[in-house]
Amino acid sequence: MKRKHRIIVLIVIILVLFAGITGLFLYRKGKDTKPGSSPAKETTQPAMEEEPKILVMAVDAPFDTAYGKLALAYKEEVETMSGGMLTINIYENGILGTGTELLTTIGNDANAADIMLVLISDLAEVGCTDSAKLLEPYRFNGHDGFLKWAKSKEAAALLEEPERSGLGATGLFFTEDGFRYLFLKEDHGEVKGKQIAAKASEWGEKYVSQMGGVYQYLPSVDIKEAILSGDLDGVEQDLRFYKENSLWEAAPYIIVDYHLFPPCNVLITLEAAEKLSKEERDILKTAGEKAAEASIESIKQEEEAMLKAFSGYGAKTVKLKK
Repeated sequence: MKRKHRIIVLIVIILVLFAGITGLFLYRKGKDTKPGSSPAKETTQPAMEEEPKILVMAVDAPFDTAYGKLALAYKEEVETMSGGMLTINIYENGILGTGTELLTTIGNDANAADIMLVLISDLAEVGCTDSAKLLEPYRFNGHDGFLKWAKSKEAAALLEEPERSGLGATGLFFTEDGFRYLFLKEDHGEVKGKQIAAKASEWGEKYVSQMGGVYQYLPSVDIKEAILSGDLDGVEQDLRFYKENSLWEAAPYIIVDYHLFPPCNVLITLEAAEKLSKEERDILKTAGEKAAEASIESIKQEEEAMLKAFSGYGAKTVKLKK
């Protein structure tokens, strides 16, 4: 009986030891392989997310001007269209240099800009002779005429002129900042022989001379008084200048001939463009065209509203004799 009891005890001990060994094996296996996961040797590291590409944009104008607002709208359009994978940091008011300085320093350490908004007159000064033709008086028939041209084959060819000229940049899109007008003290029907003030530029002088007027340059603060005193017969400027100086009090006759405005070419350096994919370069172009169209439409509405307001002060739109 005692022998039978010892056998039973021995069997129990063996079973307990077996159960313990089995449990230890399962425990260790559970630590190495969790439910629903693969063995460690088969796991792979997750792919790193692509970093956004940052582009620096230089604008020789403050943000509260038409070109400054255009730059801000362009930045928003690019970042939206690219899903945030293209970012534009804008430096306003010529912080990175004037238009001519930016164009003549492309490719060296003095120029930190990837994208530049530069006047056509600046491009003309550095040798883009075909682009200079855009500064001819009456080159476009109003804002709608400019937008139609900006989508033409001629415009597309001119966007490439900076690269052909060896500047180290190529055009992305064109935009404009409104047209200029003649404001006259009296409705003469012509400008021949009249003393006309204009901006100190060869393009302003060329326009006044072509109209038969005598070009004069005076600081902006002196122009209204000069017209009132009879020293000037008129001024060639934009509608914002007319509004800011209440010029209807001195020159109530407005010649709306849509002439000589300062269009811009928005450029990207070839070095920056080469770091982008074709899709990204297409985004920069398309976003620019959309931003420019919205900007020009806004300027058009602003000018129409100003002309209507000026008529309330007694100003009249008149035509020159042909």
